[in-house]
Amino acid sequence: MNKNQILLLLGIVWLCGSKEGIQASPDVIYYNGKIATVDANFSIVSAMAIKDGRIVSTGTSEEIQKIGSADSKFIDLKGKTVIPGLIDNHLHFMRDAVRWANEARIDGITNRAQALTIIREKALALKPAEPLLVPGGWGELQFADHPGAFTREELDQAAPSNPVVLQKSYMAIYMNSLAANESTSTKQDSDGVNGPSDSRRERRGSSVGGGGEARANMRAVNRAVQSMTPNLTEEEKLSSISSFCGALNAMGLTSIYDVGLPMDGPMERISTLKKQGRLPLRVFNTLRYTANSPDQADRAVQLIQASKPFQSDAWSGVIGIGEHTYAPIHDSAMRATEYPQEAYAQFEKIAESAASGGWNIQEHAQQDLTISHFLDIFERIHQRYTLPRWTLAHCDTISPANLARAKKLDLTIAVHNHTIKPPGVGGDSPPVKMIQESGIIWGLGSDGGVVAPLNPFSTLWWVVTGKIYPDRKVQEGTITRQEALIAHTRSNAYLLFKEKDLGSIEPGKLADFLVLDRDYLTIPEDEIKEIKPLQTVIGGKVVFGEKNL
Repeated sequence: MNKNQILLLLGIVWLCGSKEGIQASPDVIYYNGKIATVDANFSIVSAMAIKDGRIVSTGTSEEIQKIGSADSKFIDLKGKTVIPGLIDNHLHFMRDAVRWANEARIDGITNRAQALTIIREKALALKPAEPLLVPGGWGELQFADHPGAFTREELDQAAPSNPVVLQKSYMAIYMNSLAANESTSTKQDSDGVNGPSDSRRERRGSSVGGGGEARANMRAVNRAVQSMTPNLTEEEKLSSISSFCGALNAMGLTSIYDVGLPMDGPMERISTLKKQGRLPLRVFNTLRYTANSPDQADRAVQLIQASKPFQSDAWSGVIGIGEHTYAPIHDSAMRATEYPQEAYAQFEKIAESAASGGWNIQEHAQQDLTISHFLDIFERIHQRYTLPRWTLAHCDTISPANLARAKKLDLTIAVHNHTIKPPGVGGDSPPVKMIQESGIIWGLGSDGGVVAPLNPFSTLWWVVTGKIYPDRKVQEGTITRQEALIAHTRSNAYLLFKEKDLGSIEPGKLADFLVLDRDYLTIPEDEIKEIKPLQTVIGGKVVFGEKNL
């Protein structure tokens, strides 16, 4: 008896043991497809059966169709490829979600005229004078036909009746005339270019003063964007969040981990949407607190000690802490910064309290210098406590030595989208091939939506091809498309402590999967970024696409 036959038998036993008894049958059967299960063997099957939102059997089309009945719905995949639902292990979800109704995204758009058309169409969809935001996920060099800064004239022509603010990561903002006139940042800040032919308002930081200038730059950009953020009612915010979930479904995401801040908005809104049946996405999050000073670090310790980790169900809830355990330690891929020992002492105080309570930590660490300091702390804490799947996030310049130290501590790694890599960051950064070959468990995420594109297929394209937008090879150390898919599904489920329910198409797991418009496993590598789901299914229910293929 082969593996598929064993799984089929187990599925039949499960069905017969259900409340409905021997009469039970699958709710839905998908057959005649190419289903990449992403199980431990990366098995490919042609059919699967779903009951009560979970996979009950996988196997050949002939085998699985036999366990159906007149009550089952049969869906012919017609040879289409199916993969598990994609999981984003590091997304600033709420920050984008509450303003989604006023956002335009130009992620991955490599034609300048097309980007301006997207902005123009969004402006037409808004009322006059309503603000229009393009909150990152793009860079000036992604336009193959005409790279470079947006001009004031371009943005005025695209949106003559709406104030427009384009945020380029945390380094620059671009405004049309209406936004420049209204922005409190423009009125108060004389440091920047604001001439008639350039819409840019730019501030750049450096490593001087422990990253202080870079942090000041970030705050200035945030103030400018915040001044243009629309004032919405609570219901409008809830509707915007639900719509954002739908947009992520259309990209192929079924689960995300929000690593945001209290200022992004209360996560209780997710509970509200779930109760109302308006949450078509699994949204997990970190414990929300602010720690910018020793006093705030003490309050963070008190909150951690008074709270419990892993307060989540299959749809939502708190998992751990991150991405900044102690906010003043916030390095950049573009510079190595030596932070004061006092800052690391505050970090260690919070991290030790987390370890004592069994909390998971996902920690922002881009430079190997920062990673070295963190690992020193982790090794000391590990002498007294376990570190439940603690994760180093980003790891842009991690060294082989520190990678080996991380693996020895049973840490995990979260790597994020670099398809708009800044010009100053070159080489294999982050070193995905080295990370893959080390054997450490690691996953892929976006770090969207300010500093990177949201679409997971652009992330998969980057690590498989080594290319960034528009079509420039920057990375020699790449991985296979199978390894990339594991990192965006099964490994991410492990990072989020959801491996029993998510990450692969196997009996017993939740039926989260995508039916694709092309075969991820065989198409030319450069087409990976163009893949679109025909269906996104969560818990056996179609949340995006046609219900009948």
